[in-house]
Amino acid sequence: MLQQEILSWYEASLPVQERKIRGHFSTPPRLVARILDACGYTADHDLSRIRVLDPACGSGNFLAGVASRLLASTRHAGLSHKAQIKAVQRNIWGFDPDPVACFLAEMQLRTVMTEESKECYADVCGTCKQKQRVPIHIHQADGLAFPWEQDTNIDLFLANPPYLAAKNNDLSGYQFARQRGQLDSYLLFLNLALQVVRPGGWIGLVIPDPVLARSNAMLERQRLLAGTTVHQLWHLSGVFPAYVGAVVIVAQKRSPSPLHQVNWLRETWQRLHESTIKDNVSPQEKNTSSSQSIPQSLLRSQPGAELRYLLSDVQNSLVGRLHAYLCASQATREQRFVYLNELVLIRRGEELSKESAFLMQRKPEDEREWLPVLRGGVDLQAYANPIADCWIAHEQVMKPLERYLRPKLLVVKSTGRLQATLDLQGRVVLQTLYLLCSITNDTEELYFLLALLNSRLLQKYVFVLYTAYKWVQPQIEQRVLAHLPIPTFETSARVAISQRAQALMSACSETKPVVELREHCKQMYEEQERAICVLYEQFLSDS
Repeated sequence: MLQQEILSWYEASLPVQERKIRGHFSTPPRLVARILDACGYTADHDLSRIRVLDPACGSGNFLAGVASRLLASTRHAGLSHKAQIKAVQRNIWGFDPDPVACFLAEMQLRTVMTEESKECYADVCGTCKQKQRVPIHIHQADGLAFPWEQDTNIDLFLANPPYLAAKNNDLSGYQFARQRGQLDSYLLFLNLALQVVRPGGWIGLVIPDPVLARSNAMLERQRLLAGTTVHQLWHLSGVFPAYVGAVVIVAQKRSPSPLHQVNWLRETWQRLHESTIKDNVSPQEKNTSSSQSIPQSLLRSQPGAELRYLLSDVQNSLVGRLHAYLCASQATREQRFVYLNELVLIRRGEELSKESAFLMQRKPEDEREWLPVLRGGVDLQAYANPIADCWIAHEQVMKPLERYLRPKLLVVKSTGRLQATLDLQGRVVLQTLYLLCSITNDTEELYFLLALLNSRLLQKYVFVLYTAYKWVQPQIEQRVLAHLPIPTFETSARVAISQRAQALMSACSETKPVVELREHCKQMYEEQERAICVLYEQFLSDS
């Protein structure tokens, strides 16, 4: 109890900003247990020769879990107390540059050793009559700074490394970072794991979810998918009080078989933590009972080796077939579709926050000197005519006013769900919205694109391929929006889709829709969805 109180006190005493700067967020013991189970590090196995490294051990939660299982395994094997303690000394290694964290990690290990083996302070070598404090390998040092060799004799690499973004931290002191340019710190630890673990050894990492799809992690994902067999991929929210989701990767350093399936799980930590597992279920079954699987070869074939685990849900659906076609035909794309940025100019609005002092929250008495402003996620709903509740003075508009006065589609940026509307009133918008202005000034084309951007098909396409892989504050990146596939062939269905979009916008903009109108909108929307799916089905079948 004293140990847990001290650990809790240390983390609670750090200011939130300080914890974020240092990346100090300890791994919950229950998650440690799940990861050790998934790596096969269980007390019913002989663990006496399994060398474990945590190069960013923090307060030592991983190492304490390892020590408890190691001592239980050695007891089960009938080893003496002296041999048990030697096993801890030989096999458990932790590094951290924070002296307080190292002290807490050592205290955790000694507490486990005291509880598991009453002789933990005995003289191991037997040369002294007086009992002495047994040395253990918790070192105040930067685990990334050592000149590690390739395939060092590490059997199990465990880490929940600090997430220090390259844009906010100078990581140029590390040789690998100098070779790569902008590289977030957690990728350095992933590289270290791939380097030092022996062939056949295991990796258990807790890293931020940008690793799943961010472009600067492409080389690390390629190395991971080519050089290891990934057994588990857990995407969790709410593990840490930080503005980022967590990804747990459990992999074995051996080439994957062509048919290997990666078990994946997408869940909130609270629900996973509270889930009840029957006593007769093995540790391996516990970690796969609620998960799904995807071929590792499919992940490896993604354009940037993205870990798009949700593709397993849509492989044979229209979304999956559309993605597969686009991946297969990147080099020789047929002109039956174009990318969205070939039809519209995509720009951002004013570089102001919603709380900017330049915004007036009430309607000005003299509207001639002021312009209405739209805010992303606040003043925009799919199809509905946007209504501005804020105003900005003419002289405070920094970007060319002409871009706002033209008819334009508006798409919310900071969201995981694609949604759009059409502004024909010339409102100014903030940076939280994308502006899409037709290159040809064709209003009918804008209504057609409005329908596609609000369709369930493209919403799921964007979610499954892009936005799902960031739990906290997902965003639709401009490059994703720019490369949405748009069918180009002229059909009567295309005209009908544009007309329905115009009718839906008029209906959704009614301030007090009656029940009959609401039901009519619902029927029209479903008809629109069917027509859009038929359009893409025709595109794929003709291609």
